[in-house]
Amino acid sequence: MRVIGYDPFLSAEQAAKLGIDYVDHVRAMLPRVDYLTVHTPLTPETKGLISFAEIELLKPGARLINCARGGIYHEAALLDGLKSGRLAGVALDVFEKEPCTDSPLLRTPGALCTPHLGASTEEAQIQVSVEAAELLVNFLTTGEVRHAVNMATIDPKSLQSLRGYLDVAYRLGRLLAQWQSGGASSCRLNYQGEVAKLDTRLVTAAFCAGLLEGALDEEVNIVNAEVLLRERGVELVEESRSDMGAFSSSLTAELVSQGRTFTAAATPFGTNMPRLIRLSDYRLEAYLDGILLIFAYQDVPGIFGMVGTIFGQHHVNIAQMASGARGRLRVGRRSAF
Repeated sequence: MRVIGYDPFLSAEQAAKLGIDYVDHVRAMLPRVDYLTVHTPLTPETKGLISFAEIELLKPGARLINCARGGIYHEAALLDGLKSGRLAGVALDVFEKEPCTDSPLLRTPGALCTPHLGASTEEAQIQVSVEAAELLVNFLTTGEVRHAVNMATIDPKSLQSLRGYLDVAYRLGRLLAQWQSGGASSCRLNYQGEVAKLDTRLVTAAFCAGLLEGALDEEVNIVNAEVLLRERGVELVEESRSDMGAFSSSLTAELVSQGRTFTAAATPFGTNMPRLIRLSDYRLEAYLDGILLIFAYQDVPGIFGMVGTIFGQHHVNIAQMASGARGRLRVGRRSAF
């Protein structure tokens, strides 16, 4: 079988090593596949990822498989595809509503439906019990600790000094994950100022967790995020500079994706006030929380009023606004509907 794939955090080089013919976006692969299977979490971005329009792009006679999360495939679209003959088959282990007892797909020829109960089988429960016992025996006899819930021990004083940076790094990762379009190949983190004197390994892990959260079906946390990122062929580089810039401490992240470089920087104010201080070549100071709208504009009169009017017409309140130093970038923080 020739494998065609898309993953927002898998570089084309790593995909080639795995024998995957990499594409830049989901729709690019649809006319080429005979079997389509998804392996993503259910997020606002993946909900209804395959619906009526996407099924029209598939080859006649294609087969769809979903063992990830219900809702990634639009079930009404699957039903329509089977009845029209556009789809030759559908295999589902997950459904939009579970337990699924009344879906028309259960009675439709060409649909293979199984209950989402893999972890509740007798065999699975026995295996989990055996593994738990083995983990405890290994710890008591050899001191080995596998599948640790938390990172290596860190003293409370050091953790307290890092707390604000952990929050900023995680939020910076979430921002870059939504800004770039996929196919990340490398990431460079630069610590400058007071933070460079600290042990930043945990901060880097927090950034990686924010970057990958929402992109993978498996749980992502500060323990496994860096490993998961490197497994996808994304090169991770850390740099530290003790000299202070405009702020006493700052974290700058540069993410390379499909030949483009996305740069963002942030800093903590106090202990719980993360601030965005750079986007690309623009310098600014904006809240790094809530729901952000970032846009570029022509530096002419009336732009701010026009944007405010549009928001007001949709009953959206703007809690805070900030513009870039070059006067063409605006960040708005939305607080209410």
